Amino acid sequence: MNRFTALDFETGNPQRVSACALGYAIVEGGKIVDTGLHLIKPVGGHAAFQTRIHGITDDQTKNKPMFDSLYPQIRSIFNNPLVGHSNFDKQVLNALSEHFGLTINFEYSNSSAIAKSKYSDLKNHRLDTVANHLDLPAFKHHDALEDAKTCARIMLCLGNDNPAQSIQADENSISEYLGILKGIIADDHVNYKEAFGLLYWLEDNPKLAKTHFEIFGALRSFCEDNFIDSSEEVILLRMMKIDIAKLENQSKAAAG
Repeated sequence: MNRFTALDFETGNPQRVSACALGYAIVEGGKIVDTGLHLIKPVGGHAAFQTRIHGITDDQTKNKPMFDSLYPQIRSIFNNPLVGHSNFDKQVLNALSEHFGLTINFEYSNSSAIAKSKYSDLKNHRLDTVANHLDLPAFKHHDALEDAKTCARIMLCLGNDNPAQSIQADENSISEYLGILKGIIADDHVNYKEAFGLLYWLEDNPKLAKTHFEIFGALRSFCEDNFIDSSEEVILLRMMKIDIAKLENQSKAAAG
């Protein structure tokens, strides 16, 4: 891929349509040739949890354009193949396109999934983990521009000639689902950002959502009020651990 746009959205609240920042880095000929950062007035406003993560407040975005007003100025960046370091940014862009009736058509690759196929022994394949493994420059995580530039550098290091094909083969895989579950329960807690992330991932992978319908249904129900209480957390942890055990047993049986 000679030219692509690496991008990173930050959201104001758990809803994917609530983009409050967009950072991007355009790559051409193996180099970053252009970058940009835009603050956006988010649909649904700001929630405290997201603000604690990225530091963007209502005061910073209240006079900024909503995405539909910003889009005509930046639409050209979406004409390139897009790269994000998860499916999150694809989901945000799809949600914005649908909400504002923009009908944005784009090609998308997930650099995290590609890194997983290449560096399977890493403890996880989050942006900072992969960047550290590749000895990339230090960056401020959850700063949209910094994350976009780091995503671009990771993609250049991966050197994948056709990442779109790689992600198509990988994004619905059971191993990715298993990795997400293990990452969530690593600290024996489930916060609502993690719950929303898994819910949206399953919605983006309907075959797995159908197979794991119990946890999918629980996530949809628990996330309705934008809050995961302690009893819901206990239920989700139990369901995730059960799914992990089942998937690992299935993997052992297949290998044996």
